[in-house]
Parts: sequence; structure tokens; C-alpha cells
Amino acid sequence: MGTESVLESKPSVENREAVDDASSNHNVERQQVLSVGLNDALTKERMSPWSWAMFRLYGLVALTTLNCCMNGFDGTLMSSINAMPTFHEHFGTRMQGSGTGILFSIYAIGNLAGALVAAPAADTFGRRFGMFIGSLIIIVGTILEASAPKVAQFIGGRFLIGMGISISNTSAPIYLVEVALPQWRGIFGGLYNVVGYYIGALSCTWIAYGTGFMDTNWSWRLPVVIQAAPSVVVLAVAFFMPESPRWLFANNKPEEARQMLIKYHGNNNPESALVAHECREIEEGIRFEVETGGRRWWDYKVLFSSRDMLYRLWLLFLVCVFSQFIGGSVITYFMPVMLENAGITSSTQQLLLNALNTVFSFIGGLFGSCFVDRWGRRTLFLYGTFITGLIYIPINVISSYDADSLTTSMGYGFIACIFLYGIVFSFSWTPLQALYPAEILPSRVRAKGMAFQNVVYGGSNFINMYATPTGMDNIGWRMYIIFLVLHFLEYIFMFFTLPETKGRTIEELEELFLERNPVKASLKKREVVVREGMGVKEVGE
Repeated sequence: MGTESVLESKPSVENREAVDDASSNHNVERQQVLSVGLNDALTKERMSPWSWAMFRLYGLVALTTLNCCMNGFDGTLMSSINAMPTFHEHFGTRMQGSGTGILFSIYAIGNLAGALVAAPAADTFGRRFGMFIGSLIIIVGTILEASAPKVAQFIGGRFLIGMGISISNTSAPIYLVEVALPQWRGIFGGLYNVVGYYIGALSCTWIAYGTGFMDTNWSWRLPVVIQAAPSVVVLAVAFFMPESPRWLFANNKPEEARQMLIKYHGNNNPESALVAHECREIEEGIRFEVETGGRRWWDYKVLFSSRDMLYRLWLLFLVCVFSQFIGGSVITYFMPVMLENAGITSSTQQLLLNALNTVFSFIGGLFGSCFVDRWGRRTLFLYGTFITGLIYIPINVISSYDADSLTTSMGYGFIACIFLYGIVFSFSWTPLQALYPAEILPSRVRAKGMAFQNVVYGGSNFINMYATPTGMDNIGWRMYIIFLVLHFLEYIFMFFTLPETKGRTIEELEELFLERNPVKASLKKREVVVREGMGVKEVGE
């Protein structure tokens, strides 16, 4: 029953205890593992992170990550240009209020529209097509936005950008999860959201900081134009990338899928144990998909057809929707307003602090990505939610003071809390926001589930982005109390219902959700004996 496992780094293997085996020349040790089958395949062969096959895979991950750069750039763009007087003078808007709310929230409506076609695009024509068409729509939206003489055209451009980002960012994380090596899926998925989002965000904040010194409309037009750069690259290279092996299997191209896995996962070895294990699991999943009718692109009922699917949708709600209301997005989008309410009124200071906050958050996210497989998704989510909730307490207290009553030390304390919040949130949440939803959805409905998530996310984001500036205008600091309460509600829900996904292939995760208690099952480890290069055997077999 040998199931043997690998590699130079074994992120899913813990609690190693060396044992003596005098009858064998192979290195032998006892390990506690989450997946016996995956560890068996990995132990039989090593793949160096410096091999040519891995560098090819790194290239695919980097190009896919450009899709998230678009999201990061736009996520910071409005926060940056909202601090520019030239922008508000040109369109006759102001920093907060219902007029500003629609400028921000129309992007979320575009997300909703894009989600309606994202799943058919990714399932029918392939993951690459979704990235391609999404990038094309973003470029068109950018042209409209940058050339806008009136606010109506600017709003139309933001709608198209939201739509394009929804389509491309449905296909991209699916593609990445499906092409990544299972033992490194965590760090690749984490870096996708961290590196992609923050490279886009950093580029935007520092570009906007520089152009903010200009007294013309180019101060905001230049950042808007530059946001199309990642989309142009993706548009040019999308069809030069290999298609997802899981999409190829699902569309009756098994040999093409197998060759892709041999090239990128098997180091060009046709006898690779890992490739054989993956092909076997994917084919079994495809058979089940055909039997359950999951391949009908128009049929979304499959998302609500069983207990395990409803459980997954609840987790999507926790990770992608509920998190919108715990305050992180408020800091991202409305940091200039928060700073102004705290007594920091200089546009230059606001832009600089916004840019520095992004730098520190990026560093936190990079470190957090390295712990996704080591500590696990559940641990990062729980600690991150709890600690950011604690940080939100002094943010509430300081915000309750009138600007005239704020001291210099209180202002510095407020800035420190915002920076610390960004670091902790980026360390724990940012690496997981794209990875976890793509992991927990089964292959047969992954695109539908991600599209449905974008619909619900877009709706909640619209409410949040429209209601928050209006609420801050009307009730001020009391809005932060709402976010504080939601922090701890999120923590309680996650503690009892969020399973661990590290250390398993995405096909093995499908079995996990069929258990009576997925959280308990996800934390259960099996003891195995590992013979390096030979495989593993579960103790008690």
C-alpha cells in the first residue's frame, strides 16, 4: 500500500521522528502527514527548485500574476486620485459623500457584470481566453477613463475596468491553482495575490505621489493610463502559455494535458510518479463531473445541489464577502479621508503616507506567503482576524476625537495603527484571498463558483464602497465600531467552520468536504514510515 513522498522541501510534512531500520540502506523516518497519496508520489522523486522545469513554471506564475497587478493598481488608484484637488476640480466632486461613493462603487457593478460571463469564458474557451478577453476590456475602459471630459465617461470607464478585472481575475487564480505543483500551491497562490496586488498598488501609489505635484489634469490622467500596462502584456502572451491540464482533461485532450504535466511537473520524465498520481486523480474527478452534470456551463444549480457545495459557498462568503466589512477595504480606499479626519490635511502628506502604507503591507504579504504551507491557511486566517480586530480598537478610540482635540502624538498613534493593521492583514489575509476560494471549489464547478463569488463580492463591495463614504460623512467615527464588531463575528464563524487545505491535492480536497465535520477531518494527520526514494507506508497498514 506504499504511498511515498518527497521533495527538497516538504511543506505538508510535520512532526518528523527518525527511526532506525537496520534492514534497509534507505533513509527512513516517521512522519505525520495530511495526505498519504501525495506524499507517496513526492517521496519517489525530487524536483529541484532550480531545475529548468521549475523556471518554466515560475514564468507561467509570473505572467498569470500580472492579472492581479491590474486589480492592485485599480484598488489603490481611486484612493490616490481622491487626494488630488485637480481631480475634484475637473469633475466637480469632493473627497467624501454620495457623489464620491458612486465613483468608487461603479467599479463593483462592473465586477457584477463581468462575473456573469466569466465562468462561460473560462469553462468553454479555456482559462487563457478568460485572461485575454478580460485584459482587452480593461484596456478599453482605461482609454475611456483617461480621456474623460465629464464624470459620466469616467464612470463608464470604471465600469468596464471592473468588468474586465472580474473576468481576468476569475480565470487567473483558477489557472494558477490548476498548473501549480501541489506541494508549492500555497506559496505560489499566496504570492499571486501578494506580489500581483502590491506591485500594482505600489506602482500606483508612487506614480500618483509623483504626479500629485503637477497642477494639471495629467496629475490623475497619467496614473489612469499606466494602469493598462499589465493588461497589454497579458493580452500579448496569453495564448503562448500552455492551457490548464484540468481544462484539457475536461475537454477530451488527455494526452495534451499529460504532456503539459510531464513538462512542468515531471521534469520531462514520462514515468514521473507525481504526474501519474495527478493524472489518475484528475481523470477520476472528470468522470464524476460528467456523471453529476457539472460541465453544463449554463447550469448554476450544481452550486446549491448538495450539503458539501453549500458548505463551500458559506466559506466563500466568509473569506470573500464578510471580509469586505471588517474594515480593511475602508483603509485601502479611504485612507486619505481617515487621515483628514485624524487631522492630517495636507494632500502631499496623505499621498506619501498612503504610499508608505502600501510598502509596509507588501513586505508583510511577502513574509506571510512563506508561511501559507508551513502554518496553514486556517491558522493564518484566525490569528490575522483576531489581531486586526485588536488593532481596530485604538483606531476607534482615536477616531472618536474631533480634529481640533487631536494631539500630535494621537495623530502618530493613528498612523501607526493603520500601518500595523496593513502589515498584519497582508501577512495573514492577502496571500489567501485568491488561493483559498480556488482551492476549496471542486474542478467541475471551479469557474462557476469563482464567478458566483465575484457576483456576491461585487454586490457586497458596492454596498460597502457606497455606504462607507456616506456613513463616514453622516456618523463619522461610529462607522469604525461596526467594523470592529464584524471582526470578532468573523473570527467566531471561522473558528468553527473553516477547514485546513494545506498538504493535499485539490482533488483530495473534494473528499474532505464529504466528511461530517470537515474542520476536524482537515486537521487529522496520519502516521507514515518514509523511505527516501522508495515511498511511504501508513503505520498500521
